Amino acid sequence: MVDEKRSDNVVKSARRVLEIFEFFAGRQAPATVMEVSRELGYPQSSTSVLMESLRSLGYLSYDRYSRRFNPTLRIAFMGNWVQESMYSDGNLFRIMVDLQQRSEHTVILGLQNDIHVQYIHSIQSASPLRLFVRAGTLRPLARAAIGKMLLSTKPDQDIRALLIRINAAEESPERRIKLADLMEDIQRCRRDGYYISQGSVTQGAGVIAMLLPEIPGQPQMALGIGAPVPRLLKHKQKIIDMLREVLQPDFASRKSA
Repeated sequence: MVDEKRSDNVVKSARRVLEIFEFFAGRQAPATVMEVSRELGYPQSSTSVLMESLRSLGYLSYDRYSRRFNPTLRIAFMGNWVQESMYSDGNLFRIMVDLQQRSEHTVILGLQNDIHVQYIHSIQSASPLRLFVRAGTLRPLARAAIGKMLLSTKPDQDIRALLIRINAAEESPERRIKLADLMEDIQRCRRDGYYISQGSVTQGAGVIAMLLPEIPGQPQMALGIGAPVPRLLKHKQKIIDMLREVLQPDFASRKSA
């Protein structure tokens, strides 16, 4: 026998998630919990819980200063398989597919989620020796290559404030990160325009990451190509050149001139 009360609650929650997405589609701008609650007629407390859940899953981003939420590209990627034939060559999904096919390694798209980097989409390598990353995965912001590239866009004082929170959440003292070490890596990100991690998050695996050009209405994102460290280092320059070709065209054109 179906529990009617439980069934109603599940249907209500599902409907509210979709209505929140539709609200943002119509608004086409960030919104606070109160604005969503007022527009959709939901209790503010349950709206806050629901939107925070969507943020933790990577479907919404949150600006701590304006206290507004905004949809991320993870929502758009859910429908890619339906509309695949409609994508243009310049579409981000197509770029990721092209990079995966050319590099033969896993391609990852990530953004900041509080003190973590969250991988909101990935194109997996077909190789049995690969870095496997599932969409929605959270990784340490100050350890992951994509996370360090995202940090490199922030003022130094904001990085210091984030590192205090990151280290406070770290239970193992030996895993806490020294500010000087992190800032050295941040300066390398800013100087080179890319960062390479080697086993700092997943043992034996690494990622080469670069920033995505800013997309209006979206949080800063970065792309990474990941593989077992020996394969990543073997193809290091090829991967860097491919990423620069699509993400840093000005740099690529200067190099070829």
